[in-house]
Amino acid sequence: MTFEVREGTFRYGHERTVLQNISFVLEGPAILAVLGANGAGKTTLMKCMLGLMPWTSGASCLDGKNIRDYRRREFWSQVGYVPQAKQSAFAYTVEEMVVLGRSARLGPFAQPRKRDWELVGRALETVGISHLRTRLCSKISGGEYQLAIIARALVTGPKLLVLDEPESNLDFKNQMIVLDVLRRLCAENGISAILNTHYPEHAADIAHKALLMMPDGTARFGGAASILTEENLEAAFDVPVSIRKVELPDCTHTCIIPRGTL
Repeated sequence: MTFEVREGTFRYGHERTVLQNISFVLEGPAILAVLGANGAGKTTLMKCMLGLMPWTSGASCLDGKNIRDYRRREFWSQVGYVPQAKQSAFAYTVEEMVVLGRSARLGPFAQPRKRDWELVGRALETVGISHLRTRLCSKISGGEYQLAIIARALVTGPKLLVLDEPESNLDFKNQMIVLDVLRRLCAENGISAILNTHYPEHAADIAHKALLMMPDGTARFGGAASILTEENLEAAFDVPVSIRKVELPDCTHTCIIPRGTL
């Protein structure tokens, strides 16, 4: 799988340009982290690159083909989108909410069949919440609901997952669970992921590539280690940082420490 944005530019009418000549290529399976300050255009980028909002100029391509040339159902059978999670107020069980992800594979009025429910069970098992399948979405924790949203995206059998701040508003443990699920999906299931995150340390921990959104609407793209430097992060966030490596028994952890404001 190859996903590419070619010189993507976006502006609202005659207002200032929000995104300017954004380009990157993700060849899977791999994880790309998108980072930047509030207002840098991260969520706008997600929507534009998936065709949910039109580029002012530029293009998004999946396996070398402009996504505008895909049939809508064909595209969404290959790409799973996980928006910012908001707890459901509807009386869906977890498995009922997850099976909604099969809509890209079903006809307009088709009902889920045995195969669809089997895939729901497999997706729930993959993210580790099979025990919650009959629980109401309104009665589970934020972390559990986030995993259910990821499972809903997985039931189409996507090549690529695009996630908008999947670890936000979660406690420390649930953040680690979500990140571990994404790491396993890439390593074991061959799925690529594009992750919009507020946490540079999370990007350093799991991402192979990084796209750092700059205040002028441009972006810096490359290997995560080469992009997530003290100089680049300071320019993006307007905050001086120090980066330190911590040797742990089973890995080396990157600590990114803000040092006040400029």
